[in-house]
Amino acid sequence: MTTINNIPNNPRPKLKLYTVSVIVMVLSLLSCESFIEVDMPQSELTGNAVYEDVTTANAALADIYARMREGGVASGTSFGGTFLMANYADDMDFYGTNTLNEQFNKHTLLPSNANLLRLWNTTYGEIYAINALLEGVQSSAAITGDDRNRLLGEAYFLRAFNYFYLVNLFGDIPYITTTDYELNAAIGKTSATEVWNNIIQDLLLAESILPESYPSSARVRANRATVHAMLARVHLYTQNYSQAEAYATLVIESGDYSIDTDPAAAFLKDSPSIIWSFHPGIEGQNTKDATTYNFTSGPPTKPALSVNLYDSFENGDLRKTNWIAVISNPNGTWYRPFKYKLNAPTPESQEYTLLLRLEEQYLIRAEARAFNGNIPGAQADIDVIRTRAGLPATSAATQEELAAAILQERRHELFTEQCHRWFDLKRTGNAESVLSLIKPNWQMRDIWLPLPEAELSLNENLLPQNPGY
Repeated sequence: MTTINNIPNNPRPKLKLYTVSVIVMVLSLLSCESFIEVDMPQSELTGNAVYEDVTTANAALADIYARMREGGVASGTSFGGTFLMANYADDMDFYGTNTLNEQFNKHTLLPSNANLLRLWNTTYGEIYAINALLEGVQSSAAITGDDRNRLLGEAYFLRAFNYFYLVNLFGDIPYITTTDYELNAAIGKTSATEVWNNIIQDLLLAESILPESYPSSARVRANRATVHAMLARVHLYTQNYSQAEAYATLVIESGDYSIDTDPAAAFLKDSPSIIWSFHPGIEGQNTKDATTYNFTSGPPTKPALSVNLYDSFENGDLRKTNWIAVISNPNGTWYRPFKYKLNAPTPESQEYTLLLRLEEQYLIRAEARAFNGNIPGAQADIDVIRTRAGLPATSAATQEELAAAILQERRHELFTEQCHRWFDLKRTGNAESVLSLIKPNWQMRDIWLPLPEAELSLNENLLPQNPGY
């Protein structure tokens, strides 16, 4: 296990007054206003008082998890990164009249798009709250030992998680580590290379202080394996294949996770493959994702799963029959994601939004092994996924064949999950060859989203705009 001995102290908070009771109000502001413009509101409870008790500190952390579920890069809402980027890639075909989402699907995205701005501001709002928690816990004399380590470790992980998405979506971005709004108001962009280095640093800090255990029976908060899973993904993306394989192996061989043999059970809240998930927030509620993708008649009034994706599955693939719903009438046939099947409340919550699961770790290790020249090992990992899908062993036998097979396997395993398909096309250099054939407005500029126009008008240090916009 990799550890870091010297954990730096973040700058002490510049905020004079801070309370858990205002966190929701602050982040609501951050979701619709520029994150660089918001000062913390006044309250009778000082910042020190919030972090004199581990209960209120945990409440601040819980609020961050809730905000990530309700909006931002990994949210399953209709304005969250998961849905928007499923449209941007080839997971979805566009139906309906929502012009904001249509711009994502048809690659006519304007820097003035309100959902683009919302995605940016909501995610940076979450990072602002994470930085506030880091500053508060680090300056607290009351929170010590295991409580301190868990709070800091989860916060470092969540910050890295959010920046992972921002750097993949936008490239060079502001890298914010403080709640000093005056400093943030004039901040410039950090190079993508440095952002990646900072993400790894935060994850290593989290790894060094988080315990192996979860704080509850539900896997809805980060533990050390969650960090290992994210490190495996980050190292894969940065082509450090030895480290990607090593971290994926830590998760796979931990003995804490396994893959259910029934694909229909893969997205239930007690699936043994879950590494990290979003709690629905209220007992009896289920996922935002199911509501976002649901329709019961056609033609649909919202984007549907792409015909291209549906037709790409092999005959007999159990994922096709279990994870895709077919809607037909005399006018046509349409498809929708059916990984999450419950779009209404139930007596007890049955489905949580899955963010990290064991299946991805096998695919990460397969890819890393392929590029490290371990052909049998890569084949074995792919076949773990194919066997559960009811498919025969892979026929891929060379590095090039394995790379193509893994990309296809990831498409079928991870569709409509947290931007995977878009990131896979981009990082493997396949975005142009795949999307130019099915997206008439595709341009090479589309490798990056534009920076929101409103942000550029507020802070000229964020210029220049991403190329082509």
